[in-house]
Amino acid sequence: MPILLVGIALAALKYFEVGPFAKLSWLWVALPFVMVVIWWEIIIPLLGLDKAKEHEEFEKLKKARMDKNRSGRSQQ
Repeated sequence: MPILLVGIALAALKYFEVGPFAKLSWLWVALPFVMVVIWWEIIIPLLGLDKAKEHEEFEKLKKARMDKNRSGRSQQ
């Protein structure tokens, strides 16, 4: 996730006091991390995106199992 990379870069620039980032408040540095936590813990479960991915994986396994069973019957 790009926001996480931005947060890591901001934290590194602030920690090593590079240029204008040395005067930047730690609250601004923490903001991308807060946004990532909100995204992962609130928005994704709220939209059901985590369950959709699990459902897709289950359907793939189910289809593979059914195909394997069908091919086994035709060889007998």
